[in-house]
Amino acid sequence: MITVTLTSKGQLTLPRPLRDALGLAPGARLQASIDRQGRLVLVPSKVEPEDLLRHRPKVNRCLSLEQMEEAIADAAGRPDEREDA
Repeated sequence: MITVTLTSKGQLTLPRPLRDALGLAPGARLQASIDRQGRLVLVPSKVEPEDLLRHRPKVNRCLSLEQMEEAIADAAGRPDEREDA
């Protein structure tokens, strides 16, 4: 078992053998939790929220609220309820 020391600033440094075993590089993020036995559990984050948005297609146009409502009504297969009012 490898010992990790907590600094006065509340930081932990993971020794190289742990970083290498987990494939962690500088800037890697870990999810932290405490299990039922009171142990600290660190799990590498495989997907960062920013990564989900990084490669999204660019938006070429925006729809008005009215256009969105019409599209939803068309997709639902029912007439636009506002027309009956």
